[in-house]
Amino acid sequence: MNTMTEEAVIRLSQAVCDTLSDEDDGLKREVLTHAGNRWSLGIVHTLGVEGKLRHAEIGRRLEGVTQRMLTRSLRQLERDGLIKRFDHSEVPPRVDYELTSLGRSFLAHMVPLWMWLLENAQDFRAARARFDEA
Repeated sequence: MNTMTEEAVIRLSQAVCDTLSDEDDGLKREVLTHAGNRWSLGIVHTLGVEGKLRHAEIGRRLEGVTQRMLTRSLRQLERDGLIKRFDHSEVPPRVDYELTSLGRSFLAHMVPLWMWLLENAQDFRAARARFDEA
């Protein structure tokens, strides 16, 4: 996509949006909330880097996440097929989480966005400073 002109990117964006049904558009918005959610993105990244982890291990790697928010985020990611939950049916309970192939693909597609953000961080900071001064 880097070789496309901005105008071509805009036309492609519009063409894709024009093909989305209301149901697809809703799904797009719901799934993309993971990309903007601190905990969901943190979980996906952690599982991508570390591999299969238990609930508590994920929590220890995400500074500041509450037990409730971690559980809620894991359930949402599992519902959308980005992670898989393995219940070992043991006492005491043991549950592991792992990225699915869809989750690994999601993570791989986030990297270019992160790189773009880092490359443009100074521009964002400058724009915010100008706005805040006005």
